[in-house]
Amino acid sequence: MRRLLVVIIIFLVIVVGFFFYETAVAPETVAPETVDTPLTPYPCPQATPELFTVEPVTSPTDADSQLVSVSLGNGELITITSESGTVSGTAVFPAELEVPLLPQTTHHLTVTGLVRQVMQGDCTYGGYELSTTTDRNGDPLIIERN
Repeated sequence: MRRLLVVIIIFLVIVVGFFFYETAVAPETVAPETVDTPLTPYPCPQATPELFTVEPVTSPTDADSQLVSVSLGNGELITITSESGTVSGTAVFPAELEVPLLPQTTHHLTVTGLVRQVMQGDCTYGGYELSTTTDRNGDPLIIERN
C-alpha cells in the first residue's frame, strides 16, 4: 500500500510539473487565443510643426522681377502665385524663386509649400501644404511695380 501511495504521489508531481512547465515556463506552447494582444496599435507621436517663413519683399519697385526667399523645413515644393502668374521650385533651404512683375500692377503674393511625406515605422508624417500671404514679420506679401 505504501508503494502504491508513493507511485501516485510521483505521478501527481509529474503531471502538476508538466502543467506548470507548459503554462508558465513555455508560454509559446499555449494556444494563441489565450495570449493577450493589444486591441489598438500604439498611437504615433505628434509631429513637430515645420518651419515655414517668407522673407520681406521690396515694394515699391521698378524691377521686372524680384527674388522671394522662402524657408520650409522638410519641404518638397514651393509655389508662388500672383497677378503675373505662378512660379514653382524645389524647396531647398532657403528656396529663392524669381517672381516676374507686371508694370503698373500691385502684386499680391500667395506662397504655398508642400511638406515632404516621411514614414517612420507605422507612422506617416508630412504630405500636406502650408500657405501664407504674409512675411516672417506678419506684413502682407504685396509688391507694387511702377
